[in-house]
Amino acid sequence: MQTSKRRKLPAYRRQKQRKKYIRSQTVTTVSPKISNTVVMPVAEPATEQTQQTGTRSNKQQFRFVFIAVTSITLVLVWLMQNSISAYIQLTYHRNVDFSQLKSSKLWHKGALFGTLLNENISTLNQSINDFNQNLIAHFNDHYAYTPAFLAQKKLEEAEKEKHRQQIAQKVIKENTLKMDFSLDKNDQVFFAGDSMMQGVAPHVQRWLSEQYGIKSVNLSKQSTGLTYTRFFDWDKTIKDTLNNNANIKILVVFLGPNDPWDMPNPNGGSFIRFKTQEWESIYRGRIKSIIDHAQKHQVTVLWLTPPNMRRGKLNEQMVYLRELIHDEVSKNHGYVIDTIEILGNNGTEFSDILMEENGNKIKTRSADGIHFSLQGQKIIAKHIFDRFNISPQTGADGKTDEL
Repeated sequence: MQTSKRRKLPAYRRQKQRKKYIRSQTVTTVSPKISNTVVMPVAEPATEQTQQTGTRSNKQQFRFVFIAVTSITLVLVWLMQNSISAYIQLTYHRNVDFSQLKSSKLWHKGALFGTLLNENISTLNQSINDFNQNLIAHFNDHYAYTPAFLAQKKLEEAEKEKHRQQIAQKVIKENTLKMDFSLDKNDQVFFAGDSMMQGVAPHVQRWLSEQYGIKSVNLSKQSTGLTYTRFFDWDKTIKDTLNNNANIKILVVFLGPNDPWDMPNPNGGSFIRFKTQEWESIYRGRIKSIIDHAQKHQVTVLWLTPPNMRRGKLNEQMVYLRELIHDEVSKNHGYVIDTIEILGNNGTEFSDILMEENGNKIKTRSADGIHFSLQGQKIIAKHIFDRFNISPQTGADGKTDEL
């Protein structure tokens, strides 16, 4: 028999007689000076018994996983039965048949537990979110933010709050505007003014009548104003008209172009000079008196301010009156239409041409540089008409004449 160099052991020649334990295999390492022998373990191949044990272990693991997954699925279906039913109804448009389970008290308890669990989860999530936000805010306020950053943040918050208030005020103003200018078939509109109004009012009257069947009152009279009350007293005329007609809901006034003169003293004596403090006080009082008569009858006031004029001195007088009228009407909760904006004028400069967006030019004033052309009258009239909030049940399509 052959023997190893280290010890004398029989060298097995037959494969079947190998021992069923891990043999040691010698590996000799050689170096120029030292020769060492290292013993390395070699694994024996698995036997048939070991393979059967492993197969049984795999089957047991699969059986355990299958039972666990099935149990969890059944519990989830038991708890989420309402959600499952709702999902199937919304997605497949059919009901889930739980008829055999509806009689079970245990099945109903699952629905109750599921609902309670969802509510508690939502509450828990909200509590966690609130806690996180408070924690972040506390950290930022006490550790992260510098004084300069906090000051900037405070300024930004103030700007946002101001913007929110402006939006809220705008919404309130729009709703108030709609309410104040609401009209139905039984309501009437009252037009008061000078020769300017004589050209504008008939267009609005025709649109109201033809399209909505709404009646109107037009007492416009040329060469009238608030300065010479002995010639024509608008304060008394408006007061009497409102007292005698309860159907009037809106008063449209166009006065001022005939007023830039010295005023007769109401108490007698010499005339009161134009633009003096006394003159302005009396004139403001007459505007306020007209608005007070209207508000007493719950009538909305819409006042048109004078346009620019061609003649320089008259134009300067209109600028003064326009600012005065705008201030007094607004202060007493009336509404103002600025005619110079409608006619496309630039500030205090006179222009009788309105340039449209498409490049077309419209002549808005007559040759005298004071009154409106036909096209100018219709432009002013349409702005008045568009202010009205007419009930849809009142009439037709609300279209006006082509300009």
